[in-house]
Amino acid sequence: MIGQFITIISQKLLNQPPFFRGLVWVVLFLVLIVILYVLFSLLFFPLMALYNRLTDKNESNVMAQNEYLLGELTEKIEGFSVGEVMEIGSKTAHTVYPAKFYRTKDQENNLLLTVGTKVLIIDFDEKGRALVIKSNHYGN
Repeated sequence: MIGQFITIISQKLLNQPPFFRGLVWVVLFLVLIVILYVLFSLLFFPLMALYNRLTDKNESNVMAQNEYLLGELTEKIEGFSVGEVMEIGSKTAHTVYPAKFYRTKDQENNLLLTVGTKVLIIDFDEKGRALVIKSNHYGN
């Protein structure tokens, strides 16, 4: 079938200029690649979706209470603004994250946490921002 198709195309292009023949073959080759890509995508998409569903153990990124990180604000947070927190609980490295309030009531009450305030990093949102609350267990 493919051999017949190639023979028919070759016969049709026999009297055409070499540039046009080359262009037609390049276009046909690109169309073949696109068709193969679509076929493989349709074939492997359900398998990859099933694989991801079976192997995804990260169903929730919320840390357990004993895994909360201690941080110190390097930029203030007020209301709905985004500040910056430096994680200081690990004692080996200090990592800096953008930060905002974890609780919506803190945002709505326009709570202000100044630079140097000790906070707990409760979670991280989808944009990688640390979600924090004021720590009452450490001196500020």
